[in-house]
Amino acid sequence: MLKSINPFLTQPDLIILNNLSGDIQNANESQSLIYPEGTKKHLPDDQKTVQLLNSLNDKTNEAFQPTVFTGWDQKDIPAPINKFFVQPYTRWAKHIVRRPTDVVFLTHILLYLATSVPSALYLYYNFSWPHAIFHWVMQGWYCGSFTLMLHNHIHNNGVLTSKNAWFDKTWPYILEPLMGHTWDSYYYHHVKHHHVENNGPGDLSSTIRYQRDELLHFLHYVGRFVALIWIELPIYFWRKNKRSLALRTLGSELSSYAFIVLLARWNLRATIFVLIVPLVQMRIGMMVGNWGQHALVDEVEPDSDFRSSVTLIDVPVSTPQDGSPPGLKLFHLLSLNVRMRRLVGSLSRSPTVIVSMTAIIRRIISTLADTGEIIPSLSPKTNIDTCLAALLFFTISTIS
Repeated sequence: MLKSINPFLTQPDLIILNNLSGDIQNANESQSLIYPEGTKKHLPDDQKTVQLLNSLNDKTNEAFQPTVFTGWDQKDIPAPINKFFVQPYTRWAKHIVRRPTDVVFLTHILLYLATSVPSALYLYYNFSWPHAIFHWVMQGWYCGSFTLMLHNHIHNNGVLTSKNAWFDKTWPYILEPLMGHTWDSYYYHHVKHHHVENNGPGDLSSTIRYQRDELLHFLHYVGRFVALIWIELPIYFWRKNKRSLALRTLGSELSSYAFIVLLARWNLRATIFVLIVPLVQMRIGMMVGNWGQHALVDEVEPDSDFRSSVTLIDVPVSTPQDGSPPGLKLFHLLSLNVRMRRLVGSLSRSPTVIVSMTAIIRRIISTLADTGEIIPSLSPKTNIDTCLAALLFFTISTIS
């Protein structure tokens, strides 16, 4: 049995973990992880788990619940607030978002427009250091969930209904610069490049050429992306004979930087906190996350979907309430356009396939923790127990 399960996980996460816990208990009793007879034995339980997960995403099922907030489930909201505020808002929002499961997207869009935009504008109108620091902290808190929502947006060509397409196409251009993204760059790099190369040798953000427990390699990796991705990505598309993408990518980057320079000439201090710091912070954060996500690379199949990423379980970062579960990396690589809320069930639907392909599944705090555990081992004076403890977190299936 799993010794402990994070109590703040979503209902789908808890369902999955209870299912896996049962598998672990049965495996321990049989001294075997997975075997043909065992697979047949667990099949009814797995089918029940998948059916339950599907019911949570089926709007015609009585068990269906839309995701409205990232921090609270409906059961956690006081009854009067839920009845008079949350439920009316949810009923209205379901007609705005493309799918009724995704009310949380509209919640976050409205939150950012109501807080980030006025805060940024006021900094330009009347700059003060306390406000600037507060704005920086607020944006740092927002940028993770915003990027996960943007991730869903770029993979599904929007998150709102066709009647609201104008708004769906507009809000990214308003919010992206405030959250540290240059216009459209996340789409060009992530969808048109990263998912094509899959951390393989041709991926500009690949970890394959680096020693992932060397500090200098890590700094080179992050520094190169921050300083050069603006020109390396257009060159990549040009060499791949994707001239239109190359020109659009370069135009997107240069227009974003021109916008920053223009505002900096008007009000440098405000621009530093509103645009420059978030940009540098976001690009460093994205590479730190990618370093941890692709810390283990199979030297035989470096571009394998199964062997080039880490899947996280029993962690808040794996939950899909923010719009995209980074912990479920493997299933996202295999099904790029599948709704993120449905990816949670993938682990139950195909456990034998995952194990047979030696996928890497971990129980750890987050992808950032992967990086945090790898980097401390850089020092030759690092306590050997710390290194061993970090290594013991890795659960690598060796059945093939």
